[in-house]
Amino acid sequence: MTTIKNVAVVGATGKIGRPIVEHLLASKLFSVTVLTRDQNRQLGFPANVTVTEVDYDSIESLEAALKGQDALVSAMAFEAIHEQKNVVDAAANAGVKRMIPSEYGNDLMNPKLAAFPIYQPKIAIRKRCEQKAAENPTFSWTTIHNASFLGPDWTLDFIVDVKQRKADIKDGGDVLFCATTYEDIAQAVIGILTHLEETANRPVRISSVNTTQNELVTIAKELGATDGWDLTYSQTEDLESEALRRWAEGDHSDEVIAMFINRAFIGKGWGGYFPVRDNDLLGIKGLERDELKAIVKLAIDR
Repeated sequence: MTTIKNVAVVGATGKIGRPIVEHLLASKLFSVTVLTRDQNRQLGFPANVTVTEVDYDSIESLEAALKGQDALVSAMAFEAIHEQKNVVDAAANAGVKRMIPSEYGNDLMNPKLAAFPIYQPKIAIRKRCEQKAAENPTFSWTTIHNASFLGPDWTLDFIVDVKQRKADIKDGGDVLFCATTYEDIAQAVIGILTHLEETANRPVRISSVNTTQNELVTIAKELGATDGWDLTYSQTEDLESEALRRWAEGDHSDEVIAMFINRAFIGKGWGGYFPVRDNDLLGIKGLERDELKAIVKLAIDR
């Protein structure tokens, strides 16, 4: 039976990567190596984390760093997704048994999303993983689909800005979607690495809570944010049309990217809500409504 002991992490200093490293260490099951472009940069990890400098443009550099690693977890930022191509190739060459590429967020197995240009880099990396797994049976992959991110920060603001009391309510505001904390994403990583057979060469779908925009506004009002709301209303179908038009015209701004994302996780039937989830398998308990309220309260009080 294959077991995972040595785990390398790329993108370890970001919003997703740092909780992953912390959970790997807290589990006491793994030895953790962080790959970085600059070994002299102050990363703030404890002494029991090995920091290895790599050149992401060099498969040879990456392969040398990954020798002896059982698993590789990528938390590369959205704008760096394409750099994972060399990482995938190096991992397969180095004998890595499981790779978790950076495909967090919406369910890219949903065929509706395959046409969206913003997701093409992620899809290309997953297909590269599929190719390498077909060529080398000792290599395998798992992607994590968590729909929306959830925390008392920009992740909640993206859905409903409870501090500024404003939101663009989409498709009426009652469309149910999944939202996941960074901590539960990190727990999913632990669950994958301790359930290799059950998670091999497939996505896992997780959620901390299922909610709606209208529920989040209601919770904020229950917590005292009662007056002065600036609510606008839109349809995600219209956002999709506008995003495709503007992207084709060369507008690749954050505003356009947000239109695609909102269609992906709020548009009904687009994959933002998972009726079947892998929470139990991966050890994800999820949030009770009081815990969701606590996140909203923290966001209001920032």
